[in-house]
Amino acid sequence: MVSGGNPFAPDVFDYRSKTTFNYFHQLIPERRQVLDQLQGAIRRKETEALEEIFGKARFAEVLELTKAVYTAPLMAARKRFEPDPFYSAVDFEGLPTGAQRRLLENSAIISGLFGLLRPDDLVPEHSLSMSAAVPGIGPLISFWKPRISPLLNKVVQGRFVWDLLPESLRDVWDDDGSHDGRGRVKFINPNGREVKMDTIYRGQMMNFIVRGPIVEPEVLADWRHPGGFKFSRKKSDLEGKHKTIAMVRRY
Repeated sequence: MVSGGNPFAPDVFDYRSKTTFNYFHQLIPERRQVLDQLQGAIRRKETEALEEIFGKARFAEVLELTKAVYTAPLMAARKRFEPDPFYSAVDFEGLPTGAQRRLLENSAIISGLFGLLRPDDLVPEHSLSMSAAVPGIGPLISFWKPRISPLLNKVVQGRFVWDLLPESLRDVWDDDGSHDGRGRVKFINPNGREVKMDTIYRGQMMNFIVRGPIVEPEVLADWRHPGGFKFSRKKSDLEGKHKTIAMVRRY
């Protein structure tokens, strides 16, 4: 994550504040609940449980970040997360103005601490995986699923959804089918095996989608992905609402 930020930005944990940069403000109580449980575990020195949550590699650093979250400087989520290969590959700054606006207004980020974010929502520096189990709360996927799914279903109602989530996060959304279609993308090597480490490829695809905007998978037919992939209608499953878009590496 990028460090620093604006120390004078609006308080994104304030129940009373519905600011421009806190889109899913309905989730503030749950965000506070997760953070309060983490900070309580820190005060109680539940080291073993916290090491399981934060990992051992950056344990001391992440512990200090978590202690300071309520008062830490804030930064737009898409900027805060830029060191992540996905966000780097999206290359927000390199997008035309219209594409930047479409990305900000029409995409959502799933977060272990915040549940659901828009790319321009303000967040402090933090580190919390959705795969973690928090004392007093349990697995975050189970905690967030019933809370963020209704909000996400409302946002995508009547739209085609490009599902560029990593496999580890897909279960957090209880999809009610209110959208016009949902397209999961898979990248396939020439040997027919699916690419597992596809973070950069998904980010590059996001860059292309918001430039369009692309709302039909078939439009991909004439596009060559920077990673050497091409849309394969034969290997894709485009029937029904839930579609699988296959991008096959040609070299």
